[in-house]
Amino acid sequence: MLAAVGRHKTIRVALGVLVGHELPLYNIVRKDLMKALLKLFNRGVVALLLVPSAFAGLVIVPTFDSSITSNANASQIESAINTATSTLETLYSNSVTIPVTFTYEALANGDLLDNNTDEYYSISYSSYVSLLKAHSAANPNNTALALALANLGSGNDASGTANLAINGNQLLMLGITGDPGDSVININSTQPFSFSRPVGSGDYDAIGGIEHELDEVLGVGGGASTLNECLDGKTFFCGKYGSTDLYRYSAPGIPSFTTSSSATSYFSINGGVTQIVQANQNSSGDFADFAPRCGTGSGTLELIQNASNCTGQYEAYTGSSPEFTMMEAVGWDPTAAALATPEPSPFVLLAIGFILCIWLLRRQRGLLRRLDERGALG
Repeated sequence: MLAAVGRHKTIRVALGVLVGHELPLYNIVRKDLMKALLKLFNRGVVALLLVPSAFAGLVIVPTFDSSITSNANASQIESAINTATSTLETLYSNSVTIPVTFTYEALANGDLLDNNTDEYYSISYSSYVSLLKAHSAANPNNTALALALANLGSGNDASGTANLAINGNQLLMLGITGDPGDSVININSTQPFSFSRPVGSGDYDAIGGIEHELDEVLGVGGGASTLNECLDGKTFFCGKYGSTDLYRYSAPGIPSFTTSSSATSYFSINGGVTQIVQANQNSSGDFADFAPRCGTGSGTLELIQNASNCTGQYEAYTGSSPEFTMMEAVGWDPTAAALATPEPSPFVLLAIGFILCIWLLRRQRGLLRRLDERGALG
């Protein structure tokens, strides 16, 4: 907020300088006009400062490893990372800061990207649900979370007998202080990525892939299901559920929690009545991700949280994306911009007001000059 105020003070001084050059004469009239215009301008600045989505919310702080900064394409790689982090910051309003280290190194397994979020915590079902309920009560605009909570009785672990394994960054967002996830995202340096859009049919979408991994850092996708981790022999996760396992169904009222490739499962926040998106049931990908749906090279139906990636551009990550609903269901709150019909940016509105002020001053100068010529000013 202090930085924003500083920027607006600079704009105000700039306006004063411009006015000084525009109206070198008629000091008395100029001062009165300046007083009125600056009063109006300051009100606009105050109104701008009161727009919460412009200055508060999720902050993702990227750290670029030397494998990026020393790369010949460092500026393009960093730009893609900044674009992806900005997308999530625009969508989610939770006031939490998440540090993420980014690397650009080869992956022996051929994966496009990979992330390592070391900290997962065991928490009882009742404690976790209490955190979500408290968060929901404090953030009524998150209607998806309220709906999900109302239907937990139809999902996995409805009896509350098992614990959950929850990402440290998600717990931090829910108000549990402690050590957040030690998050590292690696972009496979051996794969043909496009670091800007539009993405060619033979390239992978780096921005969409980074958004995929950032979702996992925040608690959706990846470790949000314990099925993979237990299958891989990580005993900490066995006997527990992940955050989105609570929303995994095979039919209305029938929860799904299996690694069987022949099973059909989907994510739902209203007890399985409405399918948000089909869940992945292939153990070669994350069970918390979506069933792969690739397009024809243009990215059609290629969702951000697909379990496997295809070449071409991903669909845009917006407030209408299934990923957005799943994020809301674990406590990430929507910004006003994510929910509303797009409106002009507050900065655009401020610029328009600035231009209008200058136009009025120019017109006033002409009027005063004509009056002076007629002797009206004495």
